[in-house]
Amino acid sequence: MSYKYLNHTADLGVEIEGRTITELFVNTAKAIFETQVKGKILKKQNLTFKITSISLEELLIEWCRELLYNFSVKGFIPKQYKIEITDDFELRATLNGDIFDKKRHQIKLEIKNATYHSLSVKKIKHRYHATIIFDV
Repeated sequence: MSYKYLNHTADLGVEIEGRTITELFVNTAKAIFETQVKGKILKKQNLTFKITSISLEELLIEWCRELLYNFSVKGFIPKQYKIEITDDFELRATLNGDIFDKKRHQIKLEIKNATYHSLSVKKIKHRYHATIIFDV
């Protein structure tokens, strides 16, 4: 498994890992949506966006917020991820996924936002690790 839950009193804490920084960001998105939505996710809608930030940690927060915003406003649930992250903290994403449908999907746990509490992104040996706490 590429992520695990942490014990946290009122929020949802998650530790995520990946072989590359791109895989770490994709695994973060998977942790969000596998935690939040139950049901078959089809590949029938595209979503493209760009995020620029000042640090890797800030970029991870902005990535989570962009995903949560598009789910909250448009009902977009990503299934397939194509992202590029540059050394100057720019992320370009083309996502393919589904629109939330009450007939096919169910909310398991509503994730409201990503927080800065205990936020970390580190490279340990040959893997990237992140810790992030979500408001639920």
